[in-house]
Amino acid sequence: MNVAKVIHVARREFASTALTKGFIIGALVVPVMFALVMPLIGWLIQSAAPPPEVGRVAIADRSGQLGALIAERLSPEALDEARGGTPAEIVQDAQSGQAPDPSDLAATANAMLGDVPKFQIDLLGADADIEAVKDRLLESHENKADRTLAIVDIDTDAVERAEGETTFGGYTLYTRPEVDVRTSGTIENTVERAIKDTRFRIAGVDADEINALTRIHSGGVQEVTEGGTRESNKALKMLLPFGVIMLLFMGVMTGGQYLLTTMVEEKASRVVEVLLSAVSPMELMAGKILGQMLVGLLMVVMYSSVGIGALLFFGLSDMLEWTDLLYMLIFFLIAYVMIAAFMAAIGSAVNELREAQSLMAPVMIVLVLTLYLSFPVSLSPSAPWAVAMSFIPPVSPFAMLTRIASTEPPPAWQVWLSILISGLAAWAMVWIAAKIFRVGLLMFGKPPNFTTLVRWIRMA
Repeated sequence: MNVAKVIHVARREFASTALTKGFIIGALVVPVMFALVMPLIGWLIQSAAPPPEVGRVAIADRSGQLGALIAERLSPEALDEARGGTPAEIVQDAQSGQAPDPSDLAATANAMLGDVPKFQIDLLGADADIEAVKDRLLESHENKADRTLAIVDIDTDAVERAEGETTFGGYTLYTRPEVDVRTSGTIENTVERAIKDTRFRIAGVDADEINALTRIHSGGVQEVTEGGTRESNKALKMLLPFGVIMLLFMGVMTGGQYLLTTMVEEKASRVVEVLLSAVSPMELMAGKILGQMLVGLLMVVMYSSVGIGALLFFGLSDMLEWTDLLYMLIFFLIAYVMIAAFMAAIGSAVNELREAQSLMAPVMIVLVLTLYLSFPVSLSPSAPWAVAMSFIPPVSPFAMLTRIASTEPPPAWQVWLSILISGLAAWAMVWIAAKIFRVGLLMFGKPPNFTTLVRWIRMA
């Protein structure tokens, strides 16, 4: 095999794919969109404070002990106090050093909660017909303050057990379909706190003491690193392995799909016959795999740079070791060669892209399976089944890389054993694909099935 010819084919393949306007725009548009959209989403959330909800809340208190208390606690002043103050008061507390960041807290309070709703309370009798009262929720009024937003139906035994019973009753909340979930949540929280406090009072228990005994102030999970102590980011630790696998999947699929597409197009247009006059089938296959591997690697480098930059920006660079990046590169090369070998074989065997769909099904099933399994592997990286997957090609590169990026990395000998097994499997797949490539490259007519491909492997 002439190495110079292989490099020439690879350079041509890379340039025809990666140096086009379409690829450059497509490769850059997603990172740019992320950079632009994320601040925009944050601004929209901060400026999305809903107007205060106004309307009536009917309370059917069958216990006879909660109506007045709930009505009092649903007043705007009481709701502000329960929330911890108005947004302006939250800002004032933050500026006086009682909270960490005034702008963040104010924005969060306004965006997530908005101004407290302004309710007018209708206290119904204990014998109120709830079915008849429900009709109020269907009535429309020109003045929104006159419409009934919700009905609270409190059970008779909500605060005192019925004779002979060991459990308490509860309540049911009926609302209009368009009532904001934050408004219904405010009513629910208020009713539940009123029920609890009344139960405590009847039982002769100090509610404040109970709350003090059951409330635990935690400093959070703190990680001790060489650079100091920081708050643990559990969500990021769970998402990091999945993000690494997505990068690997994207790079493999990008290069593999381009390889399949260019192979089919060149075969259909008979360009491949011209190419074979200058290079051998093996040199052509090797050059195409190498060229598209560089395309996939370019995508991985671009997107991983964005992720690494984000970790550096937030001071989380120690979550990734340089060895992790080395392993990511090695397993990308192995995984790509495995998939690309099949893609090249399929592309050489068919005449049109639609004919490749059935032959690609096993490859796609394997790739999708690796995505589904990446999350459970990241949660149990040392489980026997997860360890076994690390040594079973073609899922081994994905499974092992997930384990490396998890909170419980595997020992080095397992990593290198997986590299050895996966590398040998990649070589075997290239050997099989080469036989199909050699025979199918100049074959036209009826697309082959798997039986035909096996026969080509034997005869090549």
